[in-house]
Amino acid sequence: MKHTTFKMISRGTACVAAAISATAALCACAPATPTVKFDDVKPWHDTGASYERLEYATAIYDTREGSEADKRVKIADGSLAFTLTEHTRAEGTIYYNELEMEFSVTYNDSAPEVDRGKTDRISSVTEFMTDSLVASRMTKTVEIAKREDVTNRSYRLEADYFGTHKATLTHTGGDSETTETMNIGKDTYYDNETMFFLARATAIGAKTSTTFRMTNLYQSFDVGKFTNYTMIASGDTDLQSLDIGDFVKDFGAEAVTADDGTTSYPLSCYRVNIMISADKHGPPYVVHYTEKPFKSGDKEHKKIPVKISYSQYAGSKLSVVTEYTLVGCSFDKP
Repeated sequence: MKHTTFKMISRGTACVAAAISATAALCACAPATPTVKFDDVKPWHDTGASYERLEYATAIYDTREGSEADKRVKIADGSLAFTLTEHTRAEGTIYYNELEMEFSVTYNDSAPEVDRGKTDRISSVTEFMTDSLVASRMTKTVEIAKREDVTNRSYRLEADYFGTHKATLTHTGGDSETTETMNIGKDTYYDNETMFFLARATAIGAKTSTTFRMTNLYQSFDVGKFTNYTMIASGDTDLQSLDIGDFVKDFGAEAVTADDGTTSYPLSCYRVNIMISADKHGPPYVVHYTEKPFKSGDKEHKKIPVKISYSQYAGSKLSVVTEYTLVGCSFDKP
């Protein structure tokens, strides 16, 4: 099984793509194609052409000595942002959205020596249909800092789902660029760069499992054929309370005062596991989506992903955990 978007080259750099490329584990199974059903009104839509920017603090931990807070060691810090803009393009009465993702991470002195001081970056822009969420085109750039005696797996990926029906992968980490091209085929596809939003637009909740389809083009190039996956978003039985900071009071979170007089603003969340729908699905992405919407003025956005985490294992032992925690939010386009 494969848990990362490129082969592991160190404990640090393997986390970069594994944690944010929205890739689940490959498996030999080929489950039946599900009937995909998304919310009629998407959770990020408010009025007119909506806008949403979600900003996260990134932390990567070495957990070989244990996953408890006092045992795990932070080896990297970074940032992640999703910017979703509705109606960026129109063809007659059909509208399109854009989802932009920006990610960077820098490794500290506790990281493996090969990673220390290195900064890796990933960015992507995915265009998809406003109502159906079907992807029309995508571009992605992965910039891995050069490391001594390590193959650099930086790349640029482009896909035109509606026009040429082709995807192009350009390897940019070597002394010269090399390019591969793959036929996509004429069908409807949901790009993996929108995975957290695809899951969010299903009827996720406590004791609820939903399915959707997803295409991972990098993995398709890796295995040598165009591949479509059936994904499952499975909500835990109970809601979880999550405290991510006081800024959420600006979005309608209610204050809770403890016995010692301190005030916090805990969020009630659905804890959702997102993975390939198969027996050998590998570690899931764990996403905490808010039970109650965030409100800003007359705008209301539902099922906000306030925390995302991904675990990696060395054999059967947990070795690395990557966490993304919401630190900023805006529904007003600048």
